[in-house]
Parts: sequence; C-alpha cells; structure tokens
Amino acid sequence: MSRFLSYEDRLIIAQRLQESASFGEIGKELGRDRTTIAKEVKKYSYDKKSGRPGYPYNPCK
Repeated sequence: MSRFLSYEDRLIIAQRLQESASFGEIGKELGRDRTTIAKEVKKYSYDKKSGRPGYPYNPCK
C-alpha cells in the first residue's frame, strides 16, 4: 500500500462524498483508516463562495 493517496483514490473519495457515504465506508472501500479520509477531506476542501444575483456573499452561517 502506498503511503500517499493516489489520484484515483481521491476521485473515489469525491464520488462517494457526493453519494453521502461516511468516512468509514470510504475507508473500508479504499483499505484506509477513516481518519485518513477525514484528514484528506479537511485538508483539501474549501467553501464555495457564491451569492445570488443582487445579493452579496454572506460568510455567516
């Protein structure tokens, strides 16, 4: 097993997150620990800043 996640692994993670799979389910599928998946998602995810026409972006949630 490689130390780093491959591009294909990252594509699977992205696809499974779109399907609302848990980190544990994704980890079992890839043969990795769920914390590895969670750290990868946290490290490389970002919030998409968008607003509706006529309304500014509001970062408050």
